[in-house]
Amino acid sequence: WLFKQAGVVSLPLFKNMKQKKCKNCGEKFEPQRPLQQVCNFKCARELSMKQQAKEKARLWQQEKKVMKEKLKTLSDYEKEAKTVFQKWIRQRDAELPCISCGAVTDRNDAGHYFDAGMYSGLIFHEWNVNKQCSNYCNRLNHGNKANYRIGLVKKIGLENVEWLEENKDRLRSYKFTKEE
Repeated sequence: WLFKQAGVVSLPLFKNMKQKKCKNCGEKFEPQRPLQQVCNFKCARELSMKQQAKEKARLWQQEKKVMKEKLKTLSDYEKEAKTVFQKWIRQRDAELPCISCGAVTDRNDAGHYFDAGMYSGLIFHEWNVNKQCSNYCNRLNHGNKANYRIGLVKKIGLENVEWLEENKDRLRSYKFTKEE
């Protein structure tokens, strides 16, 4: 394809190439080279600047994500952990009925035997958190504690329930670290 003519290397012209749409302005043009994406130099420069701006924005988003992660507080980490943990509890207990009333409903919470607000050390303890029906037991009946205990004894055994009850005060005001 390449040939020399009086010391000049030239490319043969490609004939019968299909018209393309310019990636920058959208106008139809006849390409002079097979991989040509734009109709002229001006469009090539504009497209290059757009691509650079897009890459710069992408890099900024990555950098911003890293900076946000570094600025997270302990409560931000705890909030993320609660969301994931409660989702896991719902999946773990998906096939089980409500621990308090035994009902099978489509709206369930990850209900705590010992309140998450008062007993921070038991927030993420898997014995303390079980599937509860959202409206009746967990919200309207404030956890339905008496029936919750009966269901908990059936599920994890009396010794484990007693361990939770004995250690609740020791774990009442536990402070998690970022690593935990």
